[in-house]
Amino acid sequence: MSKRKRRTISLGSEDALAGQLGQREALKRLSSYLWELRLALGAGLVLTLIWSAVGIGFGGLAKVFFDTIQKAQGSGELKSLNVTTALAVSAMVGKGVIFFLQNFCWAYISSHLTYRLRNEVYAHLHSQSMSFFDHRKTGQLLASLSNDVPQVTNVLDAIQDMISAPFILVGGTIVLFWLNWQLALVSMVCLPPTALLIVWATRKVQAYTQELQANRAQVLDIAEETISGIRVVKAFANERYEIQRFLRQSRGVMRSIMRTVRVKATLRPMVEFLGGTAIILVLWVGGQQMIADPNSLTFGSLVWFVMVLQQVADAARNVGNISVNLATAGVAADRVFTLIDQKSEIVEKPEAIELGRVEGRVTLDRVRFAYRSGIPVLDGISFTMEPGEVVALVGPTGSGKTTIASLVPRFYDIVDGAVKVDGIDVRDCTVESLRKQIGIVPQETVLFAGTLRDNIRYGRLDATDAEIVAAAKTANAWEFIERFPDGLETLVGERGTRLSGGQKQRIAIARAVLRNPRILILDEATSSLDAQSEALVQDALQNLVKDRTTLVIAHRLSTIRNADKIVVLKEGRIVEAGNHQQLIAGHGVYSKLYKTQFRDLDSPLADAPLALDDRLPLDE
Repeated sequence: MSKRKRRTISLGSEDALAGQLGQREALKRLSSYLWELRLALGAGLVLTLIWSAVGIGFGGLAKVFFDTIQKAQGSGELKSLNVTTALAVSAMVGKGVIFFLQNFCWAYISSHLTYRLRNEVYAHLHSQSMSFFDHRKTGQLLASLSNDVPQVTNVLDAIQDMISAPFILVGGTIVLFWLNWQLALVSMVCLPPTALLIVWATRKVQAYTQELQANRAQVLDIAEETISGIRVVKAFANERYEIQRFLRQSRGVMRSIMRTVRVKATLRPMVEFLGGTAIILVLWVGGQQMIADPNSLTFGSLVWFVMVLQQVADAARNVGNISVNLATAGVAADRVFTLIDQKSEIVEKPEAIELGRVEGRVTLDRVRFAYRSGIPVLDGISFTMEPGEVVALVGPTGSGKTTIASLVPRFYDIVDGAVKVDGIDVRDCTVESLRKQIGIVPQETVLFAGTLRDNIRYGRLDATDAEIVAAAKTANAWEFIERFPDGLETLVGERGTRLSGGQKQRIAIARAVLRNPRILILDEATSSLDAQSEALVQDALQNLVKDRTTLVIAHRLSTIRNADKIVVLKEGRIVEAGNHQQLIAGHGVYSKLYKTQFRDLDSPLADAPLALDDRLPLDE
């Protein structure tokens, strides 16, 4: 196997959006989208046929011109020439109008097809479960929106050529034989090699286009990763490494592009050479006929013949473009529809109910869960959170804390057991009504590029300014918002880069306050903050958890000493549960983890033995 072949296979294996339907099926499916634009498509096809007919007939006007000039030589009569000139100008105006209408129709179809597909892909991405994004790179998804969708519109170029090229080939050939059958036969000698060139180019372009799309997706992957993580890149002074990594992948894109360009650049001059050769042969043979018998062929007829032959040669080249454009559009459509066909793992039942305002009782009943790897992450988890209760999850890395928190809002579906809210299985209610009951404050706050007002209002899009201000005050965010010259109109920057860690957390808390959820999930929001910021955030969290059922993922055990219930996890199982005092007295896993964090020479806890295996990291 050649190196080039191995490279192509490698790219395909890394590309999660590599086409699976097949190009023919993808193009067939694309036809249903074009059917919705059938009126514009029909108008475009009619105008294309008219344009093609005008192109063939325009040479007749040239014949009239030259024949008129030839007849008027020596007589000084200009009337016929003036009339012919007026007709030619009128024909040019009409040709321009047809050209405008034709291009407008096809541009309209192209823009609407792109609009429809891009919106459908984007909406479909939002319908997917979290596991979909866990196994796909952002760059690949962006490539589908930015590269694949526009490439699909190449099918319109193919459709135009499929209508005009055969029409010109047949109509032009008839005109050629009508004008002079001997010259028509001479002009046909270059058709076989032209057809062979077109077949060769089609196969090459199809393979290189598939490779190019995969390479482009990987370039976007690298760009998205490094730009979003630019602080880490700069902190480790790895700019040169990232630039080199990007350049290596960019070279792959450039190679794929140049391979395609090389094929197209080879095809065009060779086809034009063959077409030009045919014209030269026609002029040579036609010239001999005119010299031998001036009445056999007029100069105007020869000019018309050459013009039509040029049209036929262009149409032959466009037949090659049909295959190239269909190949490009087929590869892109295959990737787009492969993405659209990805089924979400979270599927609502047809009879799913709408949750009203809930009390907030959350029950996990013998829950088992595994990610796609098949390795169990949770095995028989059972506990209940009563309305208004604060329950903390504690355990070493990989014990399943974050997974449990992700199952309550149904980011993933469990393998066995049940997750219930007020006794209703979360799989029996609509996803939207379930998640409207839940507020989440993550450890790593996500803010969107926009204003402070926009980011707080994201918790409830119909909130008034007064409600936004009240939420900000409850979250202890108003004091720093007021200090900004633009107040709530202050731009936070991409991912909130213009705010400190504590400020971002308080905006996230304000967003949750505005949502006013009955169930709250806190992924320890203070673990990476300084003491002053932590105090402000903790105070805001105390305001937030009042009268709400709260699930806390605990990294710092000091933050959950007052929890109503502490659930201790290890290797996907509950090893103990109780309040702080009960668990300390039990001398189990929690007690050992607590001693690890608060070991002090003056503390009575220091006398207790602590095994090395018990010093487990808590943050996930």
